[in-house]
Amino acid sequence: MGGLIQETLAQLLLRSVSDPRLQNVVVTEVVMSADLKVAKIYFTKTQVEQSWNEKEVLQGFKKAGPYLKRILGQELKLRSVPELRFMKDTHGEGVNRLLHLMENEGAFKVRGEE
Repeated sequence: MGGLIQETLAQLLLRSVSDPRLQNVVVTEVVMSADLKVAKIYFTKTQVEQSWNEKEVLQGFKKAGPYLKRILGQELKLRSVPELRFMKDTHGEGVNRLLHLMENEGAFKVRGEE
């Protein structure tokens, strides 16, 4: 489920979300709670050399959250869409993993689905 949410959010951020606070933001990982009611969505900026304000990005996600949740439900045909909790990815490996996947495979994959 986390992989589907990650892929769908990645596409939505690229194509549907126009909030400038969310430009160049990528979802590096989605961790689902055991009961699938909460999705922790880890994000980072693609242009890491630029300084960025985490609070502004979180405000952008807060504003876009209801839209993202609604579209996730429609796209994934879910009866119950998990609560979306956005958090900055503080693990450098998330960025490195994402960049590696983009360079080598051209698409997002989730651990265990290779």
